[in-house]
Amino acid sequence: MADVVLDDFSEESMRLVPASKGKRFANYLIDLFILYVIVIVFGVLFYPMLDASGAISDGSGGGLITNLLSYLAYLVYYFILEASLGGKTIGKYITKTRTVDIDGTIPDGVTILKRSLSRFVPFDAFSFLGSQDTGWHDRWSHTMVIDEKESRL
Repeated sequence: MADVVLDDFSEESMRLVPASKGKRFANYLIDLFILYVIVIVFGVLFYPMLDASGAISDGSGGGLITNLLSYLAYLVYYFILEASLGGKTIGKYITKTRTVDIDGTIPDGVTILKRSLSRFVPFDAFSFLGSQDTGWHDRWSHTMVIDEKESRL
């Protein structure tokens, strides 16, 4: 994707440079690793309570409640971090990228919630494999992930 230059009729113009697919993939792997650690820690802490309460099991040792809690953790991780850290997750801090609205502003809570919920759509992760540098959760929420080093806000 080419650089996006938005003129605001001032002397300076905004330059939004989308993060590369490599950085986006690194964000995903870092955030997924951290999320797995969080889920495992909470699983170890709360599994005895779920098991004792008669969680609905799918026969593989995991239960419906455990799966729902994992999805909730995923949603909370992305929503809380991006909403409280100005469009960043831990992965984005490491790769020096940030989520912004397509006009370069920091997304509001509703936009971040829409973006976070869009990640649950099956095959969202594969939506990056085409020629576009954005995934469905970017397009549907009208956001983009920018490279902070190369962008000018």
